[in-house]
Amino acid sequence: MVERESMDPWYHVILQVTEGDRQRTKKLMPTDASLLSDLLVQQGPTFLVEEVQVVTAPQLNGGNSDRMEKLLSLVIGYDQRGECILLHKVASGAVYSSARGSLDVGSLTGVRTIYEDTEITPSAVTESA
Repeated sequence: MVERESMDPWYHVILQVTEGDRQRTKKLMPTDASLLSDLLVQQGPTFLVEEVQVVTAPQLNGGNSDRMEKLLSLVIGYDQRGECILLHKVASGAVYSSARGSLDVGSLTGVRTIYEDTEITPSAVTESA
């Protein structure tokens, strides 16, 4: 059983793991962007991330319930107050921002991409979130 109190996004990751001659699919659910980042850096010939989905709360996705969507990119940066801001771009084209209130994406500092789906064209988050 998984219990979460946070309204922060969490992730659903599909992996291909090779052990000797055997290949199998695993599904992991990192509970935050830091754990997702740690998982992504482990990739190699025997540990390959196939797909990442993000699960967002209604406060983030603007809907009535949690929503799981294919993640195209995850960008991290810091606002004027030094607060960590996450920008999730999903397959629908929506960009979800963890910022409270409006955000000028261009004002973020220390911006870096944590994840980018390699099956798509470059998807740098340029839209205002």
